Amino acid sequence: MPSILPRFDFRAEYALASDIGASREQYEDAALLAPELGVFAVADGMGGHLAGEVAANLALEQVKHALSGRSAQRAREAYVACADLDARRRVFAELKRAVERANAFIREDAERNPEHRGMGTTLDVVWFARDHAFIAHAGDGRVYLARQRAVLQLTQDHTAQAVSRVDGFGRLLGPSQGSGITNALGINEVVTVDMLFVDVSRGDRLLICSDGVYGQIAGEAELSELLRSGAPVQAVGGLIARAALLGRDNATGIVIEIGDRFVKRKDHDRGLNAADLERARQSPLLVDLPLSFALTALSAAVEIEVGEGESVPRAIANDLVAYIVLDGVVRYPDERRVGAGALLYAESLVGVLGQGDTPVCEQTTRLLRVRADDFAEICTDPRLATELYRRLAMHLARLGANASRRA
Repeated sequence: MPSILPRFDFRAEYALASDIGASREQYEDAALLAPELGVFAVADGMGGHLAGEVAANLALEQVKHALSGRSAQRAREAYVACADLDARRRVFAELKRAVERANAFIREDAERNPEHRGMGTTLDVVWFARDHAFIAHAGDGRVYLARQRAVLQLTQDHTAQAVSRVDGFGRLLGPSQGSGITNALGINEVVTVDMLFVDVSRGDRLLICSDGVYGQIAGEAELSELLRSGAPVQAVGGLIARAALLGRDNATGIVIEIGDRFVKRKDHDRGLNAADLERARQSPLLVDLPLSFALTALSAAVEIEVGEGESVPRAIANDLVAYIVLDGVVRYPDERRVGAGALLYAESLVGVLGQGDTPVCEQTTRLLRVRADDFAEICTDPRLATELYRRLAMHLARLGANASRRA
């Protein structure tokens, strides 16, 4: 039955399911359902002699403690009162600080308890406020967003590919060997925390899960079908049953369905605010595109921030990605600078891995990130696909001509 999450504009229905896995003696995943805070999370522990279980539970305890604190609640209330960029960044700061404190606590516990040394955990946290979901991610757990037209993988795995293979057309084929986690709580003094921000609407579903879920499902089409099946309790039950049938690892998932809106706001904007939408529509991919088509295309995008001096990666784990710049300045190695409306790594959207050094942000920059697979799913609508691919082809042709002139 849908329930009310404080300081969230929609009713929500949620369900949790898990399975230990055929070859596991211990359940080292952990899940957090804290609807009174608007917080949901999944952690996947690692380490011998129950240490993984300890790390996962410590992470969730510390995150819950931090986000229930006065500072975090004030930041969330300020965002609900006025959803401007500064208020949003305060919420992000509190969420990131909660994960970083959990990382420090796990490392301190390992120092005090020799049997816990070497333990670590992945962590994915979703924190709802107003009409948005704030997401923190570290490791190879995942958060998915299911919408009417597509299921989007919001997070990117923090794994190292042993060898990335590229075919004769420059397309990324994937690793030739296995991969391992490069980032998680407890394994390093500093943990990398990916911060994501998504607008939610009635009918959206979010899935937070450990790798024991998605790793056992044949592909995104099957995951999409299971995620959309029945009420949240049936959907998450089906996902875990499928993972248990095929897999040997711990599997944990939370499905959250966004229900009816019961808070109406005069300053409410679906999706991007008006200024950001205008900037996005200046991009070569969306220029002169009818508004309805542009909004559908942007439903496959996730807003991120990249800090000053940081590079903008063209591939994350094994996923090719493109970006639309919302604000800030990005500098290429040849000293070219681009700003709002620029389209970065356009070739990624046709499955081609570009060449050359990556550009760097000259200041904190907001971007819309689009995975190649999510773009392809949006383009199953033939009318939209025709418009987007025509613009993409023209842009790539211009890039090629400009590169020839510079050479």
